Amino acid sequence: MIKKTLLLFSFLFILLISSQRINAQNQIVKDTLILKNRLTSKGNMYSGITFNFSTKDTDVKQGLLVDVSDQSRNQFKMSVDAGYFIKDNFALGALISFENDRHNQTETDQQGTKTAVQYAKDSYGIYGGMKNFIPLDSKRRFYLYNLVLLGTSFKHIIEERTTNDLLKRSYTKDVALELQINPGIMVNVVKGFSIEVGAQIAGFSSTWSKTTLNNEVTEKSHATDADFSINLLRLNIGFYYYFPIKKHSK
Repeated sequence: MIKKTLLLFSFLFILLISSQRINAQNQIVKDTLILKNRLTSKGNMYSGITFNFSTKDTDVKQGLLVDVSDQSRNQFKMSVDAGYFIKDNFALGALISFENDRHNQTETDQQGTKTAVQYAKDSYGIYGGMKNFIPLDSKRRFYLYNLVLLGTSFKHIIEERTTNDLLKRSYTKDVALELQINPGIMVNVVKGFSIEVGAQIAGFSSTWSKTTLNNEVTEKSHATDADFSINLLRLNIGFYYYFPIKKHSK
């Protein structure tokens, strides 16, 4: 009887220890999966699209030297980017951007002479970037982020001014090296999908420019600029997807 009791207690003890070890291992696996499934964990990736746009129509605008009438402006900017988290909350990536700006207006000087103005700008950019995140809550739903970009942009501007049937066409080509700082906030809407809202608060650029007027070179220049302005009316709205590269076993 004593032997049977000892054997029973021994079996129960071994079973208890084994179950505790299994539970501990399961908890470790569960914690690891939770860590891996966080949006900004090491080994994850993200990709997304960001855009902003603005439109403006003005019937009459009085100025010091000229009056502007029948003004219309449409501007659109879009960027596509992706990145890889080399450690938790820190990713390296790349970004491609495109911007389109069109506006038309009529200018009237103090002598009553009218000039029809047509303006078109297209710009493209390619950048490398680093993006770091700061979680704001324990559920990892809200994050602050900062995106730093370094790269090159190409800008083409055409402006046509017609006065008394005399056309003047200027063409400007810019090539710039740029450093941009873009902070914002990210909200995890559903698993893996998020909405990000941000704005550029600082920028440094070195630009080489060439302008021709009626096919004759009128200007070649090089400029270095620093911009610390914040335009809250031109916030960038982005839609992103965060995902692990490899599926994690359960």
